[in-house]
Amino acid sequence: MEEYIKNVGIIAGALGIEKEPVGVKYTDDALGVESEPESYTVCGAILNAALGKVIMLSEDSCACHGGKSHLGLTQRRAIPWKMLVEGEKLWFDVKTAIRSNAEVEKLAKPPVGLSKKVFLYPVRKGLFQPDLVLLLVNSEQASRLITLNQFWDGKTPSMEMRGALCWSMITYPLVSGNFNLSVGDISARRLEQWDPAIMVASIPGERIRGIAEAVDFSTAGRAAPSEQFKKMTEQMRSRR
Repeated sequence: MEEYIKNVGIIAGALGIEKEPVGVKYTDDALGVESEPESYTVCGAILNAALGKVIMLSEDSCACHGGKSHLGLTQRRAIPWKMLVEGEKLWFDVKTAIRSNAEVEKLAKPPVGLSKKVFLYPVRKGLFQPDLVLLLVNSEQASRLITLNQFWDGKTPSMEMRGALCWSMITYPLVSGNFNLSVGDISARRLEQWDPAIMVASIPGERIRGIAEAVDFSTAGRAAPSEQFKKMTEQMRSRR
């Protein structure tokens, strides 16, 4: 666990990430772990965990039905298509909304039955070996993470920004095992008043070590570019 926390710290430190890296853990085995007593939406829980809080989401404590459904904490009920179309105005009509949802379901279905609880917490507290690590990043930090993620194997998965914030930031990377970047849906961002400049990088736990080890070898991390590259860059700038 200490090495894991160290690797997350290496990544956050190299990129200058200011908010706490957030661990996401699906588990019913949390004896002795104290969490905030109040209810949270998923989008609100992410922000509060990044401020240092330990939050447990369950079917009872998650304040958003869509959130608990996307996270697999409850069986999905009938989706309120009319509200999404006429209230939130996210699609032109119900047919389009259903089509969009069907595309999302093909990529990653909610992990129903994985556990009855999902914890979001600062990684540095070492409460669990996280399933995912969420980093609240700006666009430059996101760009650097994309490079660090593919440094060793050259593989960059499709980034999925569609769907609900909780789906793209937790469900999709958890189920697919893919590194992901998401800006979240606009309704969720407005509900919890997200900083307009922030997006989230979701990193499956098994990819943390490789990203941390790439930091000292890539200019996306802390490595210095070659002298030849520096000269070429200077020449290009001088021609402007």
